[in-house]
Amino acid sequence: MSKADEIKESFINSLRDPEYFTKRILNKQLWPVQAEILKSVRDNPRTAVRSCHGIGKTFTAAMCILWFLYTHEKAIVLSTAPTWRQVEKLIWKEIRSAYREAIIPLGGSLAPKSPELHLIQDEWYAAGLSTNEPDRFQGFHEEHILCVVDEAAGVNIDIFEAIEGILTSSGARLLLIGNPTSIGTP
Repeated sequence: MSKADEIKESFINSLRDPEYFTKRILNKQLWPVQAEILKSVRDNPRTAVRSCHGIGKTFTAAMCILWFLYTHEKAIVLSTAPTWRQVEKLIWKEIRSAYREAIIPLGGSLAPKSPELHLIQDEWYAAGLSTNEPDRFQGFHEEHILCVVDEAAGVNIDIFEAIEGILTSSGARLLLIGNPTSIGTP
């Protein structure tokens, strides 16, 4: 099998199996629960993960963002958190690291300082947002759209309502991760 055929086969397998993508393309290992989270995002419109500090939720979310972006044509992936620092220095730090260390060059254009990764400008991309303005989440529509909310307990309820407005297609997915510090939030 040629190297090109091997790469093509890897991406075809990755469409069905986010754990395969993470291991064979990104060269990262997942714990069994992390693999379950990725499979839940693949199989379910909504996935919520509540757990303790420091076990790899943000890492898992970053792997999910890259898997979804690279295996769903013309996907839009949005990530958010309560603060800009959390978007830029936590989840996008993990994305940048995995992008650089991928076994197979992923392609696209990873912005040097802002949380943006474009495969096709304005059509197929991932971006990080942090805002208290729900209107910033409006206008994103695509068959394959993923929204990842890191530290979800700290995100304002108005933001969740705006996010619901972009999750209208059958290929839309939502991943909420965080510590169970506030029971009354989505």
